[in-house]
Amino acid sequence: MHYYSIEWHTHTTHSDADQTIDQLFAAAAAAHYDILSISDHNTLSAYAEIQQRQLQPASWLLRNSLEWTTYYGHMLVLGTQDVVNWYEAKPTDIDQWVQKNRDAGAIVGVAHPFELGSPICTGCHWDFLVRNWDNFDFLEVLNGNSPQEQTYNQKAYTLWSQLLKAGHRLAGSAGRDWHRPKKATDNVAVNYLGIPDELSDAAIKASIRQGNFYVSLGPTWQVTLTDAQHRQHFMGETLPQGQYQLDIAILSQSNALSQDFKPAIKEFQLLANETVLRRLPATALEGGRLQTEVALPTGPFRLEARGAFKGQTDQRLIIGNPFYIS
Repeated sequence: MHYYSIEWHTHTTHSDADQTIDQLFAAAAAAHYDILSISDHNTLSAYAEIQQRQLQPASWLLRNSLEWTTYYGHMLVLGTQDVVNWYEAKPTDIDQWVQKNRDAGAIVGVAHPFELGSPICTGCHWDFLVRNWDNFDFLEVLNGNSPQEQTYNQKAYTLWSQLLKAGHRLAGSAGRDWHRPKKATDNVAVNYLGIPDELSDAAIKASIRQGNFYVSLGPTWQVTLTDAQHRQHFMGETLPQGQYQLDIAILSQSNALSQDFKPAIKEFQLLANETVLRRLPATALEGGRLQTEVALPTGPFRLEARGAFKGQTDQRLIIGNPFYIS
């Protein structure tokens, strides 16, 4: 399994950003993103320009994404085959619009649900009444620049955790919400998406839908569960209750976007049903790897890495998505 850095919440001058497509592509290459998608507000016109000009980004480009932008909330719609009208959506009927976007082949996620709404940013706050959270593929828990410093992101993380505890299945994601160059003092969070075979649009969408990705402020890892038959399992899979070997392999403590902020993992937290099951100190790593036996009860099981970052001593450095234990 290879994990690719991916940014799917980006904007250009085709909607409300300062950056052109060329500038976004150049900045993404400088930041070493493996996969990129453009999600302008309610339009796919950037992709028409890319095709007309035959532009070739350094990153793999997941095409036909947009930010479905309404008066009551924003959704990220990735890899769609059709643009679904946004202006008929009402606060109480969001479930049918999510389904329409899914029927169009899209991956669907909630963007920045607790960002300030009207009159600061009309529609940026999530005011839809959701009856079927399982129809979403992800919920953005870290949004924007220096996302760990924003109160609205902590509220989003809390909502996501509550939904997991209630038995819903959806991944937590990061979104740079990239409109313009960041300040030197700002950091960003990155999604790392697991692809088992060849990189393709279908594989990218399948992996996001499964929830086989994690969110990081810099460090990279690979986390697996191995069952009694020696089969490896990855985030987003459904597994039976029982005994597993947990394997944590730290690949790097920072990426190109975070190295100036010197992230340092101090502890791993094992969360079962969103409650800390066990804490493992980073000093238990041997050669960057840690193995331990875990008995997993039913419900979501996931990992987080915590440590030092930008002057904070106990920051969530990596947020892992769940394995679902049945």
